[in-house]
Amino acid sequence: MSRWRSLFLCGSIRRQILFLAITPVLAMVMIASLLHSAENKAPYASKVAIRIQMVTAQFAAATTPEAAAAIMAATSATGLKVERLTPEAARAELAPSDSDDCDVFDIRKAMGTSLDAEVVRRMASGSTVDAIAVRLADGATLAFMPDPRPPLPLLHPERIFFAIKILIIVLPMLLLSIYAGSIIMAPLTRFAREAQALSPDEGPDRPFEEGGPREISALARALNDMRTRIREMIDGRTRMVRAISHDLRTPLTRLRMRAERSTDEKLRDAMLTDISRIDAMIEETLTYLQRDVATETKTRVDLPSLLQTICHDFANADLQVSYEGPARLAFDCKPQALVRAVTNLVDNGVKFAGVVVVQLEALPDGVSIEVADDGPGIPKELRAKVVEPFFKADASRASGAPGGFGLGLSIVQEIVAGHGGTMTLLDRAPRGLVVRLDLPPPAAASASGARTDSRGSPAGQMASPLRI
Repeated sequence: MSRWRSLFLCGSIRRQILFLAITPVLAMVMIASLLHSAENKAPYASKVAIRIQMVTAQFAAATTPEAAAAIMAATSATGLKVERLTPEAARAELAPSDSDDCDVFDIRKAMGTSLDAEVVRRMASGSTVDAIAVRLADGATLAFMPDPRPPLPLLHPERIFFAIKILIIVLPMLLLSIYAGSIIMAPLTRFAREAQALSPDEGPDRPFEEGGPREISALARALNDMRTRIREMIDGRTRMVRAISHDLRTPLTRLRMRAERSTDEKLRDAMLTDISRIDAMIEETLTYLQRDVATETKTRVDLPSLLQTICHDFANADLQVSYEGPARLAFDCKPQALVRAVTNLVDNGVKFAGVVVVQLEALPDGVSIEVADDGPGIPKELRAKVVEPFFKADASRASGAPGGFGLGLSIVQEIVAGHGGTMTLLDRAPRGLVVRLDLPPPAAASASGARTDSRGSPAGQMASPLRI
């Protein structure tokens, strides 16, 4: 049994569908054939038709009025009422029937053409009933008024045949619906859920279960192979960039040492500036490729202290960076990653503006961190692109700024997405840019899964943070 089940579940979907569609029909047909062969009783209409034909033949063979009366009395006693009407009485009491009584018409149909009979309406004692009129050779008419069809027992073959007809239609559809939901849709839904929760550089090498029908198994193998290729591509890219960065740092160090020994002050400052820019670009690229953002565990920290430390570091360098918000607020986050994100935003702001303000606000559904500056801002048509890796909005905020690869906002976007939050770029009045980070607590971030907002960033329902 287990081997047959394994062969069925591991076969192709086409074979399984054909099996589930054809097998119930064949089984029901076989059951109906056995019941039909076991049923030796004639249907109701056929039995009544045979009795009418027998009574008519006996009445025609009766030689005396007493014999005819005895035949009618015996027939009526069995439940098949019959009366002999003269031609005058037949014309007065019988009328063509427009009834839709299926039983009477079925009986007439079962009688065939052996008798001159028709379905009529018999008028007697102020009421009308359906009857079958049979004309005799002497001009008289026999009016047969059969009793209603007796109710069928629960397990009567006719009821069973009707149930089988319904099952032949319903059972394959039911089996196919259950099959589609459990064998086809369930694995696909599970694949979609696992693919959404999958990290490109974390987790098992082959996360999708390669079982079930042949097509589902092939899909799982293809997804696992694609996962392996993506991981290999990411690892290869990281190794390549790190190797290039390592190879570049040695000549950069030599260039820095030579530049520092230069006697030309302007040339020395220009060379050191270019070397610092190249070194910053290398560091920015390595930061973007680091995995510690994804692997860092969440810890409960005092969020205002975290943000105030960042602001103090910049203020100690004679930069106008300040903090506004509550003095104490406990929040679960990835501290190192969040520090990197806010630092990138503040560093980006001081490059293009004179004043930067970091604001923290506790919301009913999480926390909001805003980094606002009074710089030139970013045009609305470029805001969807500036978060893409290696995109630089030179026309708006990169003019005259230190060089970079355009990874700062991309790093912030990934860190915020790792917290299950969203990043929004807004205008500041009268001028400037506001970068708003909406972060949910860990429970809401986990429940949000891979849902995204209109900008493509993960988003979800958020719960209130804990104040201390």
